Amino acid sequence: MKVFATQLQGVFNKILEEEEESVENGSRLLAQGPGGTGKLLISGTSSMEGNAVTLAGHPDAPADTKMRRIDEHTIPEPIDRVLLLAEKEESLTSMLTTLKQNEVPVVVIAPFPEEDGGVELEPTDVWLQTHVKGGIVPDVNGDRIGSPSALSTLFAGQLLFLNMKEMLEEELD
Repeated sequence: MKVFATQLQGVFNKILEEEEESVENGSRLLAQGPGGTGKLLISGTSSMEGNAVTLAGHPDAPADTKMRRIDEHTIPEPIDRVLLLAEKEESLTSMLTTLKQNEVPVVVIAPFPEEDGGVELEPTDVWLQTHVKGGIVPDVNGDRIGSPSALSTLFAGQLLFLNMKEMLEEELD
């Protein structure tokens, strides 16, 4: 367990160090929804729907943040902002295509780089990589166990919320 905790700390530190600019840019983009006339909507690929629900109901989430599935039947407005969570490529490509076609700004949190996402984002959109795929603790057979994907996604989401809260409070001052 200590190895997992140590490795997880390393994952969190890597996000802090390597994604600082993405966190700041993503926070700024997402804050435009609740800071204006839009909403912050959180969605996830099937493996990340639980995290989407958790972040949408998080106490640090902006008021009126909602979890919403993104598909051809439920398309947000261009005034809204979407935080899209992915663990694998799964349905990410179709969700991003729908958002892009409808000019909805998006921030993606995923363990892989944007190039692997299957869709080129608009220059104003943000990709936040968690840098972790699979397990982080070696077992006796040399395999890796203890996947921190859900934890690293929640951590990145929390960083976005803390930055957004600070930005929105500065606007009120």
